[in-house]
Amino acid sequence: MGEVSYGNIGAPNRLDFTVIGPAVNQAARLEKLGHELGRPVVTSASFAEASPEKLETLGLHSLRGVAEPQQVFAPIVSSAKPNVATG
Repeated sequence: MGEVSYGNIGAPNRLDFTVIGPAVNQAARLEKLGHELGRPVVTSASFAEASPEKLETLGLHSLRGVAEPQQVFAPIVSSAKPNVATG
């Protein structure tokens, strides 16, 4: 969570619509960390705090380009197996 800037960036003959800012960089680092941890969704502490859902902590992790290790959260994985009908 955080402030971002967005818009067309580039030259008149080659414009790209993009979003930039520290929050975008952190989100990209979190996405990569999620892949490394085998979790499809991970969040920052600020998102976890604002979320109505209960999230579990995955501990402190260093994120490239972020000065301090960040507390990372994820949705709680249920250990219950889905009821699958066979037939």
